[in-house]
Amino acid sequence: MIRKARVVKSLKNLVFVCLFFLLQQQGNAQNFEVGMWAGGANYFGDLNTNASFVMTRPAGGVFLRNNFNTRWVLKSSVSFGQLAFDDRKSPNSFNRQRNLHFRSNVAEIAAMLELNFLEFNKKKEQYWFSPYFTIGFAAFYFNPQAQYQGDWYFLQPLGTEGQNDPSYSGVKKYRLVNFAIPIGGGLKFSVNRNWNIGVFGDLRVTFTDYLDDVSGVYASPLSFPEGSTGLGYALSDRSGELGEAIGEPGKQRGSSAKNDFYLFAGVSVSYTFFRLKCPTPGAIR
Repeated sequence: MIRKARVVKSLKNLVFVCLFFLLQQQGNAQNFEVGMWAGGANYFGDLNTNASFVMTRPAGGVFLRNNFNTRWVLKSSVSFGQLAFDDRKSPNSFNRQRNLHFRSNVAEIAAMLELNFLEFNKKKEQYWFSPYFTIGFAAFYFNPQAQYQGDWYFLQPLGTEGQNDPSYSGVKKYRLVNFAIPIGGGLKFSVNRNWNIGVFGDLRVTFTDYLDDVSGVYASPLSFPEGSTGLGYALSDRSGELGEAIGEPGKQRGSSAKNDFYLFAGVSVSYTFFRLKCPTPGAIR
């Protein structure tokens, strides 16, 4: 765990150094783009353990790109999407018997560094295309829900793994605002001098294992305010709805070995604004 924390800290420091350097160079940016994107969001974690895309949900957002030169770009974005998965969609027999599900809207702000592998120059027609790599830092809001008897309930306040009585369960409530390292890439195309289109896929490596409200072990009824008769306990173990309940206190409910991930992927359209250089005093006009 110590080694993992050091790796995460090193990644965060590297991203911040790169972003700080580019912000210092912002005055020299060649041009900037304003754009929007639309596509899908997909979740990977304790429910979706086989990297399935069967429950991809809509997503989209807006962004601003500062093009410092033909290779380096700083992208700022605001994105929205929905993450969801259902154990009934899993090929894993334990997951299907566990019978959990969730959905969660996600709102994200991010700053990302892009490196164009090829020269991407809006002023030269031959440099109209480039693949690129991106890495950055993001803050996001999420709030998982589950459906029970026809209604949807937010899961975090219910403490489905005993978070409402940490003195007994040893588990604290998770935060609904968290952070992630976006990493991915895409292809960008210049349609004409001002317009661009692109395709991309960026994975978010998050710092939480609770996107799906699942991480550790089944909690004892004693850690729920209303015991075994309350809503929190009912939503902590859904296996009894299919047959024999498996949620014995202390039995594995999820896996805390690694955090959850989510993916934003889609198509983007942007418009380029060129910075006008002021004439040098005394220059010939």
